[in-house]
Amino acid sequence: MTRHGLTDGVWTRRRPVWILAAVFVAAAVLRFYALGREALWCDEAYTALTSRLPLKDLFTRQFTSDDAPPLFYLLEKLSISIAGDSEGVLRAVSALAGLLAVGILLWRAYRQGGAAHAWSAAYLAVAAYGIFHARQARSYSLLILLALVLILSAREMLGGKRRAGPLLMTSALLLVLTHNVAVVLVMSSLVLWPLGAAGKPRLRSWFLWHLPALAVWALLWILASAQLQVHAQQNFWTAHYWETHLLGLAPLYSIGVYLPGALPFGGFSGFATSEHVASLWTILSVVLGGVVLLAVLRRRPKHSIAQTPLAHRDLLLDAAFLFLPLLALLAASLIFTPVYVLTRTDALAYPAFALLIGRGLANLPCRAAGGILLFWALLSVVTLGPTYGHGKTGLSKGTDRRVAEQIAEGGLAPDDWVVHTFMTAPSIEFYLERADAPHRTAWFPTVAGQNIASTWTTPLDSLPGYLDDAFALRREMEGVLPEDGATWVFAVIDSATTMDLTRESGPKTLTVEKVCYPVSVLVYALVGGQQFEAVSIYKPDWLGGRRIVLRLPRTMWLPVEDLPPFRGEPQAITDTAP
Repeated sequence: MTRHGLTDGVWTRRRPVWILAAVFVAAAVLRFYALGREALWCDEAYTALTSRLPLKDLFTRQFTSDDAPPLFYLLEKLSISIAGDSEGVLRAVSALAGLLAVGILLWRAYRQGGAAHAWSAAYLAVAAYGIFHARQARSYSLLILLALVLILSAREMLGGKRRAGPLLMTSALLLVLTHNVAVVLVMSSLVLWPLGAAGKPRLRSWFLWHLPALAVWALLWILASAQLQVHAQQNFWTAHYWETHLLGLAPLYSIGVYLPGALPFGGFSGFATSEHVASLWTILSVVLGGVVLLAVLRRRPKHSIAQTPLAHRDLLLDAAFLFLPLLALLAASLIFTPVYVLTRTDALAYPAFALLIGRGLANLPCRAAGGILLFWALLSVVTLGPTYGHGKTGLSKGTDRRVAEQIAEGGLAPDDWVVHTFMTAPSIEFYLERADAPHRTAWFPTVAGQNIASTWTTPLDSLPGYLDDAFALRREMEGVLPEDGATWVFAVIDSATTMDLTRESGPKTLTVEKVCYPVSVLVYALVGGQQFEAVSIYKPDWLGGRRIVLRLPRTMWLPVEDLPPFRGEPQAITDTAP
């Protein structure tokens, strides 16, 4: 036993409260410092726009065109009704959820005397994965909090503490009201009943504690059956990702994502990873993660509470809560539709990983464990530096806000039309509204407006339908657009066109052949084969591909009868995914 009481699985009676307090303060600073500095990206702006809807419209959207239950959006709605819809306020729910997760582990360490929980809290406080989600206006930080509560309450119940039943039931219920795939964690908990101790609840009672969450999940699928189809359609880019990566290794990819700066398998995330961190530090992080996880199995002194059957059972449960949800997501992706998204749906297993890391750190000498944790903390701060305004600030979010401001300052008139394509609308519309730049809005192709934060397939036989949509939209705009008005069109361009345009020193001119399908169809329906100028060329925040903004004055529209034959080659767009 060390004098600080941080090893051997138990605390000294003096309980170093100042260490727990320091961990909590560090967690708060890393989550709340400069929380509103970055602009909102597409998904966050979708959260903002959805949360501002009247309740009836919010529920309608969630049950018809979205693929997630409404709990997180309701919390966001409450937040912005109290404090406004600034970037910081929109992210405050996630930041608070992330801080509460750390606080729960610290409280358990203080009350129950478990050093492993203290180390788990410290890891959760400083690891980039949890901090990243705590600084996003998305539901994943809330998922991490609720998943942690479910895991801890399930462990207590299976250890004989039946008073944890209401907490288990509540956390499970809130999980399925936050994200549909959270049911995999609830079902993982349900099947772990055989690992319980002698005083565990009866199987029937165990099932009944899980039943409300499972029943609500089933009811949601019945009342909002469109969500399954919407999820499959919106996330075709996920399937495209796994075409070039080994889906069978996805659980290992997730463990690589969980370790700060150590994404070794070429996955994707919203924060800086191995491509922005020296490979030496990436390798070292992986090695240290392996050392800590192996230390979980280290035999400790006999007086340690960690040698009791109860501790062995909890270790098995933590490991099961790590791998069962990941394997369930893997099975669902193989059998039904791709749902395994690195840094997103695997958030359900992250608390179990943090608990295992805490066990491993508690089994190491205090100085060694502290050194490893300090290395991970520094690596997290470096990789998340752009979020705080330090390091490679070009990696931070802000492009979408800048483009919206550029459009507003570039002469956008109230009668002008802004035509969005896949995943351009939420952030641009949010910041155009903030810039007090009224305008008319449309989407092309039309399907892009069904869920404005998603991509959809563009079938190769879609040209006739898209031509019909383009001319229908033209007729609609002609009915209200003044002769001196303009249509602003968002489109995707390929890498070759990007290079050509960025090499030009003068106006950025191009023709319809350089615009990616299907937006090229709309451009053709307005100006035919004429040259036009790109107002802006940019890479959107955290999305693939390059985008352009076109301003097409009505004065340059060609009469429909003068349009030449369309020569654009239809092709499926696959480079717009996060």
